[in-house]
Amino acid sequence: MPSTPVRRHPVVLRILLAAAVAASAGCGDAFTLPPASLETTELTVTLYALTGTPISTPSAFNLLTLVEVRTDRTTDLDFAFDIGPDSSFGVGTAGTTVAVLLPRGAIGLSEDGGLQISSLPLDSILLAPEHGYEERAGVVIDSGAVIIAASRKQNCNFGFVRPHYAKLRVEALDLVQRSVTLRLVVDPNCGYRGLGPGVPQQ
Repeated sequence: MPSTPVRRHPVVLRILLAAAVAASAGCGDAFTLPPASLETTELTVTLYALTGTPISTPSAFNLLTLVEVRTDRTTDLDFAFDIGPDSSFGVGTAGTTVAVLLPRGAIGLSEDGGLQISSLPLDSILLAPEHGYEERAGVVIDSGAVIIAASRKQNCNFGFVRPHYAKLRVEALDLVQRSVTLRLVVDPNCGYRGLGPGVPQQ
């Protein structure tokens, strides 16, 4: 006896179709983010150590608003600058004085975003890595050091939660004035990792 074909209810078909679309949206990354529309931004900033400087001087940087901030006024920041014994920053045990950039997790804030040292020249870095960021300890810097940074994670379109990325180079380090001058290139498009000139493609 021939079998009777199964008829699917239109509502069931719509649910199945929606599930398939959602599943396909989860595949890939740059292909499912909305197209980037903003060009990378370059700027130069000066930060002053968290310790041994007037409280009125900015010691941290906000990668989302692209401004220097004071840590006594806000926790909306992505990294800070300080000078002190390596043992106090979790980067050594000798007590040697070092300059460091500190991710949020190293100054008592949530471990969200981070920093990593790069061996490449600043202009050679065209794409930020997705992984490998230090979230808990400082990274030691000196003049000419190149760092890649990931900001706090943000809600991008289509439900993706991603950081903003940046690369930076230490242009000047003054241990007497306890200051550092940084050249930064920031990708302002949420979730995109392009750090070359123009509008990122991925």
